[in-house]
Amino acid sequence: MTDVFQYMQSSADLRHMLMPCSIVQNPTFERPVCVQPDGMLLCQPGPVEPARAWFSARLALEVAALACAAPQDADQNGQKQARTLLAAARVTARAWRLSRFCQTLRPVAPPCTWGDVMAEDAVPSPTQLAACVADVALYVAPALRPAIVDDHALHVWACAVWPGLQPAEWLVMQGGDERLDPARQTGLNRYGCQPFPRYGELAFSSSTASTPTLPAARAIHQASVQLVRHAVDGQEGTACPVQETKAFLASFYHMDGVGRVVLAPSGTDCALAATALMGMVSPHITTILPGVEETGSGVPLATCGRHFACRTARGQDVAKGFPIEGFPQDAEHIALPLRGEGGSRVADEALFAACQQHITRAVQAGRRVLLYVLHVSKTGQLVLPASRVRALCALYPGQVDVLVDACQARLRAEQVRQYVALGWAVMVTGSKFFTGPPFSGALLLPDSWLNRLQQGSLPTGLAAYATRAEWPDMPATRCLPEGMNAGLFLRWSGARAEMAAFAAVPDAQKYARLHQFMVQTKAALVACPFVRLLPSVDLPAPQGAGEWDSLPSIFAFVVLAHGGALDFGQTKHLHRWLLEDLSDRLPAGLSEAEQALAALPCHVGQPVCLTTAQAGAGGLGALRVSASARHVSGTEGAVLAPHHSVARVLDKLGLILRFWPHLVQPATPRGTPVPPAVAACAPGQGRQGISSLALRQS
Repeated sequence: MTDVFQYMQSSADLRHMLMPCSIVQNPTFERPVCVQPDGMLLCQPGPVEPARAWFSARLALEVAALACAAPQDADQNGQKQARTLLAAARVTARAWRLSRFCQTLRPVAPPCTWGDVMAEDAVPSPTQLAACVADVALYVAPALRPAIVDDHALHVWACAVWPGLQPAEWLVMQGGDERLDPARQTGLNRYGCQPFPRYGELAFSSSTASTPTLPAARAIHQASVQLVRHAVDGQEGTACPVQETKAFLASFYHMDGVGRVVLAPSGTDCALAATALMGMVSPHITTILPGVEETGSGVPLATCGRHFACRTARGQDVAKGFPIEGFPQDAEHIALPLRGEGGSRVADEALFAACQQHITRAVQAGRRVLLYVLHVSKTGQLVLPASRVRALCALYPGQVDVLVDACQARLRAEQVRQYVALGWAVMVTGSKFFTGPPFSGALLLPDSWLNRLQQGSLPTGLAAYATRAEWPDMPATRCLPEGMNAGLFLRWSGARAEMAAFAAVPDAQKYARLHQFMVQTKAALVACPFVRLLPSVDLPAPQGAGEWDSLPSIFAFVVLAHGGALDFGQTKHLHRWLLEDLSDRLPAGLSEAEQALAALPCHVGQPVCLTTAQAGAGGLGALRVSASARHVSGTEGAVLAPHHSVARVLDKLGLILRFWPHLVQPATPRGTPVPPAVAACAPGQGRQGISSLALRQS
């Protein structure tokens, strides 16, 4: 088998781009691969060194995708053909900079004469562009080669589109904040995710974020090709892709049109958009946040009109915590914790009473109230039920707005539509339950909120976060800049693939598969001696019997060691080690099975901090194992982890606890005895155990 074809099939960052291929012996080929007009790739047999094999494969796949995206019309001496080859070269050169060949102390030079110059931010000279096109033409059949290249026209076009010609794995990390940035050593972002599939990973992290599956990665790549094709056709910056996403979401959630949909990178960006809309009604805003510790960490800042990260979605560096221009200066939030000592769940009656007290106080002070409702929280809790929320709104008609945080997306589309019909705005994402790439959010607007956009203007500072294309086309949104968030479009494209696959499963099967996950997961956690489930409140049963969203799909637990529960800091270490390959960090002498277990990447939800006196100021840390849409639809195909593989996650967790003293000494070579003093770093030493009442089985 040809080395180029092997790279296409085996490389995690190429497999989702695979096109139809044939292996042929043709001495007239001047390169290891030749792209045909129908998109087929003809690969020469024989050895090719790895760097050249990867580069040739990536370039051919980019050309083939663009050539198949639209017919290659005979136009102006092949102007579009030249643009297509140049765009493929630019994207490949940029992808090379992100590949494993460059993420080392000694980066490998690209195996071509034009790779470095095409990867730079500055547009090359007309002569350099023409030379690049001439070289790339050797990778394609004669029918795809431009007859004549107009150097000047090609350069003018390149200057107009150059920053947007980017590989999918780069674009999908843009248009958010620093949480999307990959770590240099691992390539993973702060959520433990990467832009393309991580094969072999046990993925139960949907309560936080997920790495894309193969079908989602294919959708992301196709969306990227669509953007490049628009640039080739001279339509760069068009808002059509954004409208496609809005139309999908409006249809999925049974909205009456795309005008109700606001796209935003994250749930926190959605909360910021809601604050902007609140400010159009009153300059004095009080946001009540029940369950504050189980929503996004930046939400309290966003509800006060302040920067919640160090970089905005449009790439502007800002000071976290500082006011955003144009947002209400008199905005406050009232945080109401969902859990008490040791993680015990605060009763709905107590939350209702606290919300009622604060609403009364705020309204009497002449303030507009925004009540933040979680459906559901980070640990799967409903805060508050709709009946309670309606009762609170009835206290002061017309003076209380409701924002439903449904970012976990663990509810039926009909329930979302019902919330909007009640006059409540709803935040959703494609990146939690649906496992699209992190940072794909949307805010669905009811009539009363939509009417606010008929006049006035949104806050000036919102322009650092959003473009006009992401908002409804109404008078108040025309202050936003033109353009589009390409990264947001790509991430939603991946999420749409997962959402469509989930929607195609009959409702009875959704319930059956999630019920099986629930039973097997709870059984594994209950049987494990070193974990305890957090107490929870059952979700209310919907009107129809056997609805999938009546089942719990997030299982939060604390980890016990030496008679105590791990604190938040220790649990963060545990979360990271579960995701890593630890086979080289554990002592020598492990069995083959233990070595395989140590190497197994296990992705669970990031720790949630629980306030408790026993754990001190840091609080306890609760990990989460979650079901997702992919567990229902099977979009991971052959690598879909069976539900009982939660037990494998617990096995690795036990292995980590067993060798905890060794892991806190990362520089210790394998086989070196661990000093006795290190035992003091083991989890749980000298701390009281968490109360059995607080950790009763849910």
